[in-house]
Amino acid sequence: MDAYLEIARTVLRSERRPLTPRAILTIAYKSGIVSHQLHGKTQHKTLGARLSEDLVQRNDRSMFFRPEPGKFFLREFLTDTSLPEEYRHPVPTRRRFRDLVMGAALAVDDDALARFARDKPIDPRAILDLLQSDKCRYEDPRHRSGNSVFFRAFVCVQRGPQVLTYRLGRYREDRDAFMHKRCIGFATLVHDFEHTLFNQGDFGIVDSGVHATKVDLDIPDVAEENAEAGKGGSLSHFIWVSEQGGGDLLAVICYECPTWFEPTKRRLALNDIRWLDDPSSINDMDDFDPWSQRVLLSAVEGPLCRGRRRAEADEAYSR
Repeated sequence: MDAYLEIARTVLRSERRPLTPRAILTIAYKSGIVSHQLHGKTQHKTLGARLSEDLVQRNDRSMFFRPEPGKFFLREFLTDTSLPEEYRHPVPTRRRFRDLVMGAALAVDDDALARFARDKPIDPRAILDLLQSDKCRYEDPRHRSGNSVFFRAFVCVQRGPQVLTYRLGRYREDRDAFMHKRCIGFATLVHDFEHTLFNQGDFGIVDSGVHATKVDLDIPDVAEENAEAGKGGSLSHFIWVSEQGGGDLLAVICYECPTWFEPTKRRLALNDIRWLDDPSSINDMDDFDPWSQRVLLSAVEGPLCRGRRRAEADEAYSR
């Protein structure tokens, strides 16, 4: 189970009353469930996001429910008549449009990336070293400065050699260069609450991408229940995409979906979903959106995300 969800379950079971994420963590710190050394300003946001994602993905199978907006309680107490009735009435859980979640997102100045070539694979070690050297910041993407480069997790969903593709709708992307184009990844900004106590190494880049992808595709989080449910995501490489201003830094992540998963329904603005059998045999690259084109061209050897030329990445890292 997700560590944040375990903290919430422990506190709510002890308190026997609905609580906000901030209240849950406050009690957890006072009770010694979480060390004070691990305290962070945005941990309540992370907990709230984890609880909301669990409700979206599991619905009635989640151990949690909302008795009122902003508060969470345990489903095991629904039939406990010793508790007040208002504690035991779930409010409907609506799918949240995760692309509309705004807030501070991970960014870096373009001059910090000056030694890297644009539109070319960058070894993950170079960017992760940059993150650890305090060169990054969190900035509101609605008010980006001209030299800001925002990190975007770009998750390629794979099933063996196949890669999942879909066409972009206006909900997801309204830029002319992207509209109605085929896409091979699920992109999301990396917000401040995704940098948790448990992913310090990459500032939550991989977790943010995998969580967003699972929400988009309704892939239930059942990894603990079934060893074959999915292998999580792995960071392949970065690509600094050329656009006006600073552009965006794509973190290309490979996610091996559960073997039983088959996307057969129309979901949000994901249109014309289909599996691409061999990314190396694409005839019409212009059919793909600009970001997908960069990712496809970066897979110069073997299956997508798994065989990029190490020499090219090492060359970028050494510049």
